[in-house]
Amino acid sequence: METNNSNTSNSAVTNLQALATPAAVTPPPAVPPTGKARVSVYFITRNTDAQLLVASQRIIVAMTGNPAYPAPNPTLAEFTAARNAYIAVVNAAKDSRLAMAVRNQQRGTFGTLLRNLAHYVQVASNGDLPTLLGSGFTAHRRSQPVGTLPAPANLRLVRGRASGQVIARCNPVPQAGAYAWRYASATAPTTWISVDTTFAASVLLEGLVPGTQYNVQARALAKVGPSNWSDVASLMVV
Repeated sequence: METNNSNTSNSAVTNLQALATPAAVTPPPAVPPTGKARVSVYFITRNTDAQLLVASQRIIVAMTGNPAYPAPNPTLAEFTAARNAYIAVVNAAKDSRLAMAVRNQQRGTFGTLLRNLAHYVQVASNGDLPTLLGSGFTAHRRSQPVGTLPAPANLRLVRGRASGQVIARCNPVPQAGAYAWRYASATAPTTWISVDTTFAASVLLEGLVPGTQYNVQARALAKVGPSNWSDVASLMVV
């Protein structure tokens, strides 16, 4: 679930279509992480709409005809089509709540494709830094240890206003910049479904199956690395 970003400037939104040309692309800085390189995907949720579109165009240009990436998944055509749809809804999203909801939904769809493409790059590059950077993605600055932050405490769940909704909250973790969330049905407790990170210590889960009990976990994210997952909280969805 994507955090609503309403701070995109009007001038940036007006010029989003100009980002479709390679002339708008600037190469990312080469950041040498220690050990095997890993694709960074934090920008997907943290960047503004305009920044995300610039970064995604850089990736399209870098991967087009790149022999290191012969079969992107999703294809670059699919990725470009989703990007164009994203541009269209961002341009249409003014003060209307409905328009912003459509924008958030399209950004979530585009973000999922971007993560899938990042996974493809990670596998195809085999962690080789020059090859990874040649995709247009950036790399993590360093390996990030798990468990440096304390795991979120006091995770609690309440039913949302609509059927199939659950609101999950945890106590804020000092130094945490964002929170990751995942859920699984009680009938398949090891099949976790991840949702987009949030900046607040809460998230709205939607599209859950009424009459099903769900388990939810949270983890804190920061520059020092992610925390361990929290204890499980459970709730029957109505």
